[in-house]
Amino acid sequence: MFTIVLNSLNIIKAMKSLQKLLVFVVGVAGLISCTSTKTIQKNINASSYSLAYLMDSKISDVKTDIQLAVDTVYFNTSSLADTTVVNKEKGWFLPLVFVYVWNSQNNCVQGKSMIEEDIPSFAKKSMIDEINRSGNFNSGPLHSADYTIELSIDQIEAKGPYVSNGFFYFALYAYGYSYSDRAGPAISNLTVSYKLKKDGQVVHRNSFQSEKMTEQINKRYNNPAMLQQDYAISMVEATSYNFKNVIESIVRDLNTYFSKPLTQDMRF
Repeated sequence: MFTIVLNSLNIIKAMKSLQKLLVFVVGVAGLISCTSTKTIQKNINASSYSLAYLMDSKISDVKTDIQLAVDTVYFNTSSLADTTVVNKEKGWFLPLVFVYVWNSQNNCVQGKSMIEEDIPSFAKKSMIDEINRSGNFNSGPLHSADYTIELSIDQIEAKGPYVSNGFFYFALYAYGYSYSDRAGPAISNLTVSYKLKKDGQVVHRNSFQSEKMTEQINKRYNNPAMLQQDYAISMVEATSYNFKNVIESIVRDLNTYFSKPLTQDMRF
């Protein structure tokens, strides 16, 4: 009788120990399992980052008397969502008895929340600064300039993958796991067109496009939130590069236009 009671107590203790182990295993698996789409989106939208136009173009050593005023910058706000969006493209989970395996693939699409500046204001200021630096002409006030220019941001986007995968296993009192999150590469695209006007009439127009691919971020982070924020920064840096590339191209195009006899002005 005493032996039966003792065995029953041992069984109860073993069951409680196993129950605690299972709770521990489930908790650990939950902590290291794939980062949810909502969590990625929350972390990426947590901060905004500056486009920070880099002024390193060749300074013009020749300036004519021509003055150009940057007028309106058109920007279709619907071309860029208010917040960065993370969409799950595909994924799978394999919860076996002793093994838990996952793979989740998401697509991150840049939103305005990722960018610190007002985009049209940034484009206008950057254009003026670049004219003053590398233009063979001068920027001037709208009411007295010889020419005016209108910019149109026709396309602005940055998007790329975010992948989370790994596995967790346990056997009795032993367990092990491996996991990783990878972000990128993201591709950023920007297209800006412009119209040059004299006395209110269009005399020249052109359009420029730039594309920049970020590097994949696959180093191990103790906190995935830091990886997601670095991913957001890389997208903004790529967008900044595209603005710089496009604006420098516009100023070079204007330099070429103004280097020709101005009697060639044509109405479009």
